[in-house]
Amino acid sequence: MMDKIGVTLDQNLSFVDERGYPFTFRQVFPGDRPVVLVPGYYACPDMCGQVIEGMLAALNAVDLVPGKDYLIVNVSIDPRETHEVANERKTKFLSRLHRVGGPEGWRFLTGTESEIQKLTQSIGFRYFWAEHDNRYAHPGALLFLTPKGVISRALIGTTFDSTDVRLAIVESSEGKLGTFWDDVQINCLTFDPRTSSYALMGMTVMRVGGVITLIVIVTMIAVMVSRERRNTSNSTPVRDPQAASAS
Repeated sequence: MMDKIGVTLDQNLSFVDERGYPFTFRQVFPGDRPVVLVPGYYACPDMCGQVIEGMLAALNAVDLVPGKDYLIVNVSIDPRETHEVANERKTKFLSRLHRVGGPEGWRFLTGTESEIQKLTQSIGFRYFWAEHDNRYAHPGALLFLTPKGVISRALIGTTFDSTDVRLAIVESSEGKLGTFWDDVQINCLTFDPRTSSYALMGMTVMRVGGVITLIVIVTMIAVMVSRERRNTSNSTPVRDPQAASAS
């Protein structure tokens, strides 16, 4: 899935939302907000629910507002599921999103086999039907897309750190969201795809260390120059005005 970072989603992909209305990604791309894309399926007995629970726990700890600052789009990979099933799923989880804007800022989609395959192949979401378990086998993931529909970041797993989710949304917003501290973290931290988190990596530490060393050297030079100037000023002889007039 990580090899799809930088890929632009097909805006013409056609689905149906939880209200039974036609939905194409052209409705959100290009737009003015990043999108959190959640692939899975609504009858999933465990993992998909865990992914949504993990996402909600992180989003509830973030002061960004769904519908205003970002959008959430869940997509079912099961072509047998209907918009009524999607609506039941949304109703179940919507009350657990402790932010205003959820009803309009969170869509649950269903679609045909062909449209589902086009979407999942384009985002690198691999899955298969496990006959012995009577379920789809697939990874848990949150994908973050820019307002232009470009895949910017992917967090893999079923639990997500709120800082990682916030930074992924801010980074995907292309400068539309975030504080000075967010910018500092994004510039100083490196995303590690192995752990699906932002962290200080070796190269980042070296860069930060280099900047700190440069600041220390410049400060030391400034102090030394200032001290030398004071010493020079103190050592300059002062002429006696009376001696000068007598001569």
